[in-house]
Amino acid sequence: MPTPSRSRQHPVTVTELFARYHQRLRKNVRAVVNTSDENVEDACMFAWTQFLSWELERIEVAYSWLTTVAIREAVKLDRRTRRTYPLHTQDDEVIDVVDANDQLRLTRLLAEAGDVVRTAGLSPRQTHILGLQVLGLGYDEIAAQTGDTKRTIERQIRRARRKLACTLSEHGG
Repeated sequence: MPTPSRSRQHPVTVTELFARYHQRLRKNVRAVVNTSDENVEDACMFAWTQFLSWELERIEVAYSWLTTVAIREAVKLDRRTRRTYPLHTQDDEVIDVVDANDQLRLTRLLAEAGDVVRTAGLSPRQTHILGLQVLGLGYDEIAAQTGDTKRTIERQIRRARRKLACTLSEHGG
């Protein structure tokens, strides 16, 4: 007669699994994906959340499953983070979120951004594509909307960013 598995002899709770694996999971994701600590933590917590919704019956595969899910999520988060850059004012103040109710500040920021775009000499196409990215669209979504290939979108955004960076560095921004 086969020996019953450990999970049947002594059921392991999710709390025990979390205590046993969480630090190791974070360490392994950190070793595989070169991203911020916040992205690693978010990815690990996403994996734990998915684990709770799937309720894996075989505890032996729990850690490898968690690791795979966390690494994939960390890569996604890292790509998203690298696609967006913080906005700086002329005083080198970092602007994370603009309060939609603060119309005066929002108007000032939009005017400054418009001045920088005009000074940078972006083509209308680059301005349009960069504007779509600022609205939160990904490369695939922009390509579908404009009819361009994803590669063309990447190239136009890279050129636009280069022009903007050059303009900002020339004007002390």
